[in-house]
Amino acid sequence: MKFDKFTTVAIESAYKGAEVLLKYFNNIKKIEYKGRIDPVTIADKTSQKAIVDNIKQYFPLHNIIAEEQDSTLAQNSNDYCWIIDPLDGTVNYVHGVPTFAISIGLKYKNEIISGVIYAPALKEMFVAQKGKGAYLNNKKITVSKIKEMVRALPVTGFPYYVKENPTRVIKNFKNIMLETQGLRRFGAASIDLAYVACGRFDFFWEEGLKPWDVAAGIVILKEAGGKITDFYGDKDYLFGKTIVASNKVLHKDILKVLNETGKSK
Repeated sequence: MKFDKFTTVAIESAYKGAEVLLKYFNNIKKIEYKGRIDPVTIADKTSQKAIVDNIKQYFPLHNIIAEEQDSTLAQNSNDYCWIIDPLDGTVNYVHGVPTFAISIGLKYKNEIISGVIYAPALKEMFVAQKGKGAYLNNKKITVSKIKEMVRALPVTGFPYYVKENPTRVIKNFKNIMLETQGLRRFGAASIDLAYVACGRFDFFWEEGLKPWDVAAGIVILKEAGGKITDFYGDKDYLFGKTIVASNKVLHKDILKVLNETGKSK
């Protein structure tokens, strides 16, 4: 598949970040914490620099939003904005679990038009460009065709605030579990979205996420034929902190289960 310059640069940038992550994988000497249980390492920061430097080389006037934010990523009036997670799944990473990824999405005005999710330890590259379909290692992917909740295998994650405010998270976890075939938790939202896009999972839901967790996955999932909303069926999922991503067929049923408890805090 031949992609445009934006997507090609996103792929190249993901490879640059991956070199850093693989260098430090199973070789982290120091871990810092942004919160009680939210780790950050030299790998996060160095991967981000490699990704941002590469993007800036081609698109110096584009905006950038990245997880390990710093003063070099100032915003301006440009309509293009790169949304980057240099290491999604840091907890997995620091424990030597290979389920982690780089996520790079490009937003033009109000729409994500390009996305790359690269899991370097798993050697899986998910790519999508608006109107061009979604791909895993250059092979086109589509969402699953599962029609019944009882046959569905969903995936979810827990927000970092779950210990302080667990009620809705645990209720939704329980209610979904009771309706489906099983339930998985991988610890990296970008990979969760990518796996729904290629049909390994039938849907994903989570709350407390940030734009860099989901930006790339949004376009990949949509181009694979899936559907994305917030918990209430609306479009406030990039910055709205709740997301439901599905194979489209199951979407109404998922929202029904979530909204049994969805409006309680």
